[in-house]
Amino acid sequence: MNKLLETYRSNIWLKLFWWLAVIIPGIPFIIFSVGFQLYAHWPRDFSQITSITVNPKTEYLSLSVHGVKDNPKSWSNRLQNTIKNTNVQQLAKFQKAQVSLSWQPYSDNALVCSVTGRNIGEQLANKVAKLPNIKVIHLIGHSCGSFVIYGLCEKLKQIKPMIRVQSTYLDPVAIYSGLFWQYGVNNFGSCADFSDSYIDTQDTVPGSNQNLKHAYTFDVTDIRLKNKHPYAPHAWPTFFYIDAYKNNQIPILSDEDIELSDKLNNDKLTKW
Repeated sequence: MNKLLETYRSNIWLKLFWWLAVIIPGIPFIIFSVGFQLYAHWPRDFSQITSITVNPKTEYLSLSVHGVKDNPKSWSNRLQNTIKNTNVQQLAKFQKAQVSLSWQPYSDNALVCSVTGRNIGEQLANKVAKLPNIKVIHLIGHSCGSFVIYGLCEKLKQIKPMIRVQSTYLDPVAIYSGLFWQYGVNNFGSCADFSDSYIDTQDTVPGSNQNLKHAYTFDVTDIRLKNKHPYAPHAWPTFFYIDAYKNNQIPILSDEDIELSDKLNNDKLTKW
């Protein structure tokens, strides 16, 4: 090592090569990386997004969040309407409320939606925690909207850990802040009392076709193929979930001490 250093110090051509081949080309990359992180994490005003109104008597809240370049009309509104009108036995005793969240224009930027989404979720958690009667919250996120429900869950559990949380991920995007490509796979579901995920393995969005480490992940690809549904792989789990909820086929967390995980396995992908 010492000989290499001595050679480098005494050889002007080697120094020149090092600067031209490594140092100078690396400067723009470093500047871009630092600039991108500053842009992604720069403080923003999310008050218009987080100004949701929920009945203070609410005991059970379901909140769904759309993904990148999407809006609540594509599936989220329909899901909340289904939740409202479906008779789920273990939820019959609750005063319920539904929220179909729109987080445009922040959801339109695929580069920073993970960071802004998580921040929006954290601010929403402060509002949810103030509901005087809240006992259980069910969070459903699609694509990059998964970071909204993750941020909400994470923050809510810090503020009021006694509130029970179910987080449901529909083809979740895994990349966080443009750097951490497996962040969602390694962290989604970790803060919830129970977490489930529904994916299409033919989806090519990073993380959206993988088993989540902290959730019970169901592969619903074969149903789309067998029934020749016209949905794109990335969108299919949202429509699957609406129908499955309507037919009382999915696990639902309540405030009772029932282990939903007894018949499930989060160590591997489960075919639906």
